[in-house]
Amino acid sequence: MNWVKMKITFEQEKKVIVALLEKMNVPNEQARFTAEVLAEGDVRGFASHGLLRLPYILNALKRGTIVANAEVKIVKETPATALLDGGHGLGHYVAAKAMQTAIEKAKKVGVGAVGVNNTNHFGIAGYYVEMAVRDGMIGIVTTTTDALVHPWGGVEPLLGTNALAMGFPTEPPAILDMAMSVAARGKLVDAMKNGQKIPESWAVDSEGRPTTDPSEGLKGALSPFGGPKGYALAFAMELLAGSLVGAGLGKGVDGTLEPVKGYSTKGDFMIVINPDVFASTKEFKERTNEYIKEIKSSNKAPNVKEIMIPGEPEQKTRTKNLAEGITIGDAAWSEIEKFANELGVELKSLL
Repeated sequence: MNWVKMKITFEQEKKVIVALLEKMNVPNEQARFTAEVLAEGDVRGFASHGLLRLPYILNALKRGTIVANAEVKIVKETPATALLDGGHGLGHYVAAKAMQTAIEKAKKVGVGAVGVNNTNHFGIAGYYVEMAVRDGMIGIVTTTTDALVHPWGGVEPLLGTNALAMGFPTEPPAILDMAMSVAARGKLVDAMKNGQKIPESWAVDSEGRPTTDPSEGLKGALSPFGGPKGYALAFAMELLAGSLVGAGLGKGVDGTLEPVKGYSTKGDFMIVINPDVFASTKEFKERTNEYIKEIKSSNKAPNVKEIMIPGEPEQKTRTKNLAEGITIGDAAWSEIEKFANELGVELKSLL
């Protein structure tokens, strides 16, 4: 099969991912969680966090640096907090378990804060805050990555892209999901594989010069978004999802991208807030929804058709892709074909 920019449905993508993971002895529940989050990345337009990540996961399962049937353990706990050891398992599954733990604590005592170590890359951070939103809660999630971002005024990659997500149970749901870099590293990888240039603001080469060549950017460092403000936020996220939870930080974070030396040393940190312990959930929603209406109906700048709240563009993309199919680049699909052939998975039967 040789498709260029082929299209598959959301359900087809999940079937492909589950089939390949189960061939690597991943239990069905863990495979389904992973497939759900990866496919959500693609359907929302985050190709860098979708199917493109699956070959990395499969290679790590082969090496044993991701454990196929890991046990997630609570190693330290209070009524409002928990520290989880992910057992070096699939990051998507571990993060979902951590968020569910935080939600249950917030239901009981109003706030749940959960840290995670010994885990792996977990895809789009927004997926996990949406778990809280579906339960009527506010979710906050951050995570670390290998050092990819240079500090403001520096050249060396000393910080992760360190995603930050926040989700609010509003109408429509307000979902902030952003990396601390101008662009995710996966976008540079995607551009390189497809022979495309990148904006000059995305990265610097190994000598600190802005570059439009994604391969040179990958040799250098990603730039923090918003200059010194983005750098400062990246630094704060490094501490929350690094030293606070017993995970690596800075150059001590390894295992979220190739080449991998051993087990991943990244960390995650999640907070869930039950609005009922402050203003009531009803009052919170009513006041916030009125504010959203005010923003969306406010005066628009020239050539602007609609003012959107955080998360709304991604939801529009999701709706469109669910109806029309998810576009998969040829380079990414070729890697999936290669693994399917190696593992004896008949892709045609899943599409």
